[in-house]
Amino acid sequence: MKEAAQTIRLNPQELRTVTLAQALERADAERKLVSQTEWDEITRQAVEAARARGVQRVGVADVLRERAASVVERAAGRNATVAALQHAGAQGLWLARGLPLLALLLGLVLDRVANAHRVDLLSPPLLLVLGWNLVVYALLLWHAWRARGGVTAKASPSALQQWLLRRQAPGGRGALRGPAGRIAADFALHWAALTRPRFTQQATAVLHLCAAAWGAGIALSLLLRGLVVSYRFGWESTFLDAAQVHAIVSLLFTPLTLLFGLAPFSLQEVAATQNFAGEGAAGARWVWMYVGLLALVVVLPRLLLAAWAGWRQARLEQEYSLDTGSKDFDALRAALPGDLLVGMVCSTPAQQQVLTALLAQHADHGAVTSVQGDRLRFIAATDGAMSVDAALAWGDGPTPQLPPAWHRAPLLQLGSTEFGASWVQDGVLFQRLAALLPAQQPAIERLAQAWQGRNEAVFGDCLQLLAAHLHACADLVGSEQSAARYAELLQVLDTGLQELHGIHGDMTQEPRQLPPAAQATASRSGDNKALAVGTSAGAAAGAAAGAKVGALIDVGTGGLTLGVGTALGALLGGTTAWAMRALQKKEKQKGDSEELLRHMVEAACTRYLVLAHLARMPALQVGELGGRWQAEVTGTVAAHWDALRAALRVSPGAADPLQPLLRTVLLGIMSRR
Repeated sequence: MKEAAQTIRLNPQELRTVTLAQALERADAERKLVSQTEWDEITRQAVEAARARGVQRVGVADVLRERAASVVERAAGRNATVAALQHAGAQGLWLARGLPLLALLLGLVLDRVANAHRVDLLSPPLLLVLGWNLVVYALLLWHAWRARGGVTAKASPSALQQWLLRRQAPGGRGALRGPAGRIAADFALHWAALTRPRFTQQATAVLHLCAAAWGAGIALSLLLRGLVVSYRFGWESTFLDAAQVHAIVSLLFTPLTLLFGLAPFSLQEVAATQNFAGEGAAGARWVWMYVGLLALVVVLPRLLLAAWAGWRQARLEQEYSLDTGSKDFDALRAALPGDLLVGMVCSTPAQQQVLTALLAQHADHGAVTSVQGDRLRFIAATDGAMSVDAALAWGDGPTPQLPPAWHRAPLLQLGSTEFGASWVQDGVLFQRLAALLPAQQPAIERLAQAWQGRNEAVFGDCLQLLAAHLHACADLVGSEQSAARYAELLQVLDTGLQELHGIHGDMTQEPRQLPPAAQATASRSGDNKALAVGTSAGAAAGAAAGAKVGALIDVGTGGLTLGVGTALGALLGGTTAWAMRALQKKEKQKGDSEELLRHMVEAACTRYLVLAHLARMPALQVGELGGRWQAEVTGTVAAHWDALRAALRVSPGAADPLQPLLRTVLLGIMSRR
């Protein structure tokens, strides 16, 4: 089940921290600032914190904030550039405040470029300022109309915004080289893209303030210079007469005359000011009309637009939306521990019991886990009300009916020989799961490594146990000790193998029919003594009575104390019968000793194969496979006997050559189906 895309809300500082953490992850590929081990540990801690909050299926949104904060905190303590990028810089703030002040100053000195004593009725600066603002208002209305129709311009990172962000890095250009420079550039690019709407509103507000300040500066320039200068106002033109100029002036001041009821300039007044004949009180009237027009058409509308843009900017700064399903979080999704739930059904109750026991060997608190925190949980059909990521049908019979809640999940069907028959084939389960759930492939691979890592660890312990047992057997063959000592060694071996594989007695209590080979083995009784085949009583008696009751362990298991049933008891007993009889003889020739030792190696390998698979399949199936294993063990040991014999003569130490040989023998047998 693929993680559903989730949109989360972040405040500006949280978004900044998340973006900076992503820049660190992308740009610092060599992990110089934060090592990969630290990344993994931080992710694991964030997952544990999410699960402690009660989150059952941890996703990107559940760990994003905490993980980003921890990563940025570590990197900021090691690099000044990251520390500077961690918080918003003051460059943008000073620029937002400085530009309107600069526009005000420019407006104050604008008219001094021309004659300081004249006010032109047809002033080019006035007409330019008014015309430009009217064009801007028309463009704003057009954009608003397009937005209502659903047509919006595609947002792209602003070059100005990226430039401002890069200026936050301390130390000049030298600090922008190497990993720090790559991190700063990546952060600037993505932060600009994420905050484009807010920056657009901020830039819009600043531009409106600049326009208002420009108009106010022009108006203030006229008023302030009027304190010390006597204005001559009027007009002059080569192509326009008084009537045409009167029409232009009337249109120009229409907003003032309509809103405030001011008397417009008459044709006579306009004609009287031709060639700048007006002055004094009439000039003052013209200046106030000039200032009022600037305030009404430029200053007030621009201030209102700036306030509107500032309000929208403030709203955008409250919360940011972030889509955790985007490709920007692919790296986090790959590193994030998976939380998989698999429903399992089996063809028969016996297979269900075996599968449950097999999964229990690898489960910790009901889940298979990895070092990175991945979890794989299995539930039975009795818990079918829960939705699952995949359904597992195991066995060789017809697939049982699945609960309705599992119908939408992909179905994985595995035969008993494909999975479970041997631990070397367990990877098939995870390969099939990865194919069914490609979005969870990284987590499944880590779970597979954890699963097989446990199998390898158990196998390694078994090899040590087998090697110690065989070295003891080699010493026994070269001594005058009795069969009772061999029975004790077998019991220690069996008990150790059972503990390593988590085998308990209730797995194999049902009575079974002996296979023909086992029946034949059990029917033979050397020296007409009673046989104790596969019973705990026989094993205990053999260990206690020793040589005096050698008949009890003639074909006994020596240490099989679980009541595994007649079939398995006869199988394991048959592997030791010849060795027991040989040890009871007082005189042994050299050839017999070597053959005795080889039989002991065969017996130990066979016991491992039986007990290692006893919890992986119904015991009857293990019994049926026993004959094949015994034959393969005989052939494989014979093929490696020269090396095995040489290794048995070497005293066990830190580098015991016997263990690699046993690994080769046993893996070769288990790998062959």
